Amino acid sequence: MKINITKKQYKLLTELLYLGEWTANSWRTDGDRFKEYEEIVQYFNSFAKDFGFDDVIAYDQSMGDYFHTLEFEKTVEPFIQENDNEVFWNQLTYRLAKRELNNLKEKPKTQDEYINKLFEIEEKYEIEFEKNGIKSLHIKGME
Repeated sequence: MKINITKKQYKLLTELLYLGEWTANSWRTDGDRFKEYEEIVQYFNSFAKDFGFDDVIAYDQSMGDYFHTLEFEKTVEPFIQENDNEVFWNQLTYRLAKRELNNLKEKPKTQDEYINKLFEIEEKYEIEFEKNGIKSLHIKGME
């Protein structure tokens, strides 16, 4: 099969592949990384010169791999930062709300009650975090 893409599509696919592989592997150690993802990124990056992107994807002969340049990483970094920020606040809100809900003396009796109560508690935390960020967070025993 052959797929024809434009220069613009190659650029967008390169960014998407980078972001996807980064999401899957950035936090993993070498033995735990998804090698197949790294391989497809390497394969796709091997066409950078053909599309005129060898200024943002460079080949290192000594390592035998393609690397994204700092210039390229600067273009995708805002997406990573925005995602990290959203995930942080969503997870913090959800986990605190779930902990609070599980510590209630009177537990919700149905799944609908549980979900509604969870949303209610999450909203309380969302309002607090929008207003004060992490300023109000304190860890017992570390003050």
